[in-house]
Amino acid sequence: MCKSIYTLLLVLTTAGASVAQKPSSEKKVVFKGTAAAKYNGQYVYLFSNLPKSIRDSAKIVNGTFTFSQPFTEMGDFGFYSGHEKKTKGDYSILSIPFEGPAEIVIEADMELLENSKVKGAAGFQFYNSFFRTTNPVYEKMINELGDKYGKAYLYDMKRDTTAQKFKDMIREYNKGKAAYNELLKQQLIKTVNEHPKSFASVLLLQNFAENLDLETAESLSKQLAPSIMNNFFGRNVLQQIKGRKKSVTGNLVEDFTLNDPKDQPLKFSSLKNKYLLIDFWGSWCGPCHTAFKDLRTLHAKYHGKGFEILGIATENSKTAWLKDLEKEKLPWLHVIDEQGNKSVSLGQFAVVKYPTTVLVDANGRIVGRDLSIAALEKILDKM
Repeated sequence: MCKSIYTLLLVLTTAGASVAQKPSSEKKVVFKGTAAAKYNGQYVYLFSNLPKSIRDSAKIVNGTFTFSQPFTEMGDFGFYSGHEKKTKGDYSILSIPFEGPAEIVIEADMELLENSKVKGAAGFQFYNSFFRTTNPVYEKMINELGDKYGKAYLYDMKRDTTAQKFKDMIREYNKGKAAYNELLKQQLIKTVNEHPKSFASVLLLQNFAENLDLETAESLSKQLAPSIMNNFFGRNVLQQIKGRKKSVTGNLVEDFTLNDPKDQPLKFSSLKNKYLLIDFWGSWCGPCHTAFKDLRTLHAKYHGKGFEILGIATENSKTAWLKDLEKEKLPWLHVIDEQGNKSVSLGQFAVVKYPTTVLVDANGRIVGRDLSIAALEKILDKM
């Protein structure tokens, strides 16, 4: 999967910040790789964002490279080729799931790492096949939008969202995305039906549950064996579904309490009697920072009329959050939500991309999600 396509597909990866179990020294996931001798001296890179951030690299020596990571629970690692990144300016990602301690063999294609051969990873073949079936459809759509509107414009986070060009592009994107989501749905149904006891099925559902209608997502989650759902990714799926049920437009927000920058608890219920925009963000999220400009304008215009913003930061580093708040000096309320299966962001609002905003009325009822600034102003003008 091409890195740039992967990034736009997911919009933004979550921060991945739950605390891992203490690893046992005997339990390892070992990756033994081979590559053509001409790549000696080049590097292969390993990474993971969930349930915690992991980064590692291995140098190819005498046509071989090795990674060894502690096993704590089922998960997956992504790999990319340093040679591919250097020669192309971009890179493909080889994603490998694992269900337990294992020795996994990689016959690396350093020119296009996603084409590498893998042995010893349970579920890898159908997991990899899933992406090979669905990725080209999304990639074709993105490439066509890039050709028509310009790649720089497509990825520009500072573009004017009120311009007709932007509206036309989003209209075309939504049409293509609907077709892509239908393909994902059919492929996920097929995969789960054929592999209900494989952890790779859990990973796929966790990756794409947001693209499914709620009924399908819940139905598929119930078909998966409980033994492979008892891990971070399985619990993530269930929390997403729970959060989607709770955050339907028109629902009352269930009360919650999170700590502010001074470690003082702030209850959601204390903010009733005014319109509230909840901004889910993180210090690690570039587009979240870009969005602050419009939020500042919105806050300045409506705060005196009974409008408030609550920033809920998904973080694994309180220090980074506090540093960011000091730098940005955002003039509204802030609390921190530690990323994990019990987070408010996931379990009550099903937030899996950042930034996400939720508008709540004076009675604590959800009015809308990810509304445009123009739509927000139209609603707030009637307060």
